[in-house]
Amino acid sequence: MASRTSSRTSIPQRPIPPFMMMLRSRIRQPQFYWFLGHLLTVYHFIRFHLSLFSISSQKYHYKMILANISITYAIVLYQFYKSGQLKLNSWENFRKNLKTLDNLQYFSMLTILLLCSLFNDSVIINGSTYSVVIFSLFHCLNYFKENLLPFLPIQVLLKNVINERINNFIIHYNEQFLTIAQLFEIICCLRTGLINLPINLIKLVITRNFQISIAKIIANLSYIWFFKLRFIQNKQIPVILNGVVSRIDGYLDNVLNENMKLKWNNYKVAVKSLFWKFPV
Repeated sequence: MASRTSSRTSIPQRPIPPFMMMLRSRIRQPQFYWFLGHLLTVYHFIRFHLSLFSISSQKYHYKMILANISITYAIVLYQFYKSGQLKLNSWENFRKNLKTLDNLQYFSMLTILLLCSLFNDSVIINGSTYSVVIFSLFHCLNYFKENLLPFLPIQVLLKNVINERINNFIIHYNEQFLTIAQLFEIICCLRTGLINLPINLIKLVITRNFQISIAKIIANLSYIWFFKLRFIQNKQIPVILNGVVSRIDGYLDNVLNENMKLKWNNYKVAVKSLFWKFPV
């Protein structure tokens, strides 16, 4: 038995490729799972839009988007907590961090939406994931370029080409896609606050689906709450929103009479007043 054991151990093992060595080291790091979360977010987002004729599939992929992207923000927040940047020892500290840390804002909103969708899979805020998927796309590309591409077992020339393409894409489109993401958040909030929330409040009164209506209302309110936090913190969002409203005003000036213009202005004032009264 001893001779057999020694003969087995003397057999030289195959050398581990550099990529596999790198991968083994990466999977011990939280950053790798952060990357996987973003990658799966993009994957399920694509699958969500490919499932045009399957409502059940769309509901599943919507929940998976929320789950995966929430994990990425949880990983970042845990790193903040370990470093002392995030303090949760009191409600006051939590509210203070909530107004300054965009990662905490996104995590809170996405987690609430996930819980609502788990409670009832018909609770979907259309457009709520568009901005975070855009962020995920750029996070994936950057992580792949910096941490995986250099170790891939492919020709150096091909690596350089891929690296250059990714670099050019990030440099030329990062700011544009960031603006698009903010525009998606504005549109989603307007639709949620001006259309979905009133409809769900009416349904709460006239239908018997009390629990579903409450879940939808909570989801609606959570997104409005999230958007107000973003609106206060991110100075670019008010600029974009004012531009959107100005374009609408310019269009309506040409099609409405004076009486309707007055009603439109009163409506804007009322919406703005309600928005600023919304607690955060």
